[in-house]
This record gives sequence, C-alpha cells and structure tokens, in this order.
Amino acid sequence: MPNYHFFKQGQALTYLDANAPSYSDERRQLVEQGFAAIAAPTFADTPAEALELLRTHQALQDEANANALCLAVATIPAVIATLSGH
Repeated sequence: MPNYHFFKQGQALTYLDANAPSYSDERRQLVEQGFAAIAAPTFADTPAEALELLRTHQALQDEANANALCLAVATIPAVIATLSGH
C-alpha cells in the first residue's frame, strides 16, 4: 500500500510517495524550497484517500485541542478560589 507524505508551503499542498526510490531526494528538494511536512506519512490506496484521512485526523486534533482549552479555562476559577482561600 502506498505511503503518502504531505507537505505544505503557504497555500500550496503537495505529496510524495514515501515508498518511492526517489523519496529522500524529492523530500530534500521540497524542504529546500520551504515546504514543511504537515504530518507523518499516511498509508492509503490513493492520494485522495490519504488526504481525507489527514483532514479527518486534523479535525479530531482540532476538536481535542478545543476541548483541552475549555477544560483549562473551566479549571482556572477553581484554582484561583483555592489559592485565595475561598
């Protein structure tokens, strides 16, 4: 199964097959051009499927980060009350 690695620079998004013999050279060239890997390589049958998996993973991470922020904000008043003796 192909192993797709996505890279981004600004609004430009591209991918490489991490199993390809030229992967290391192509990855180096992309990084030299300012591209950054946006996730670990993703196993999928097609680039479109890999991109969908990447988007789903990113949405789940965004949701987890939002929930963590809500949890942190919710605990701040309790911490303040404890520290102030109320």
